[in-house]
Amino acid sequence: MNNIKKVIARTGLRKNWIAEQLGVHPARISEFISETRKPNKARIRALCKILGCKVKNLYPEGLPK
Repeated sequence: MNNIKKVIARTGLRKNWIAEQLGVHPARISEFISETRKPNKARIRALCKILGCKVKNLYPEGLPK
């Protein structure tokens, strides 16, 4: 399980804005949250930068394979 939804909620940022910053469709953020799609390592790092957190905040059990 990931904590992407919780971290986004804490930041108060909108999913549409986050998606724009990542250069992806807003639906992709929902897919990352529901784990129907897994972001690559570069996108995870970019997401952490946008959200102001560390990878372990998003993936406490380790990165997705």
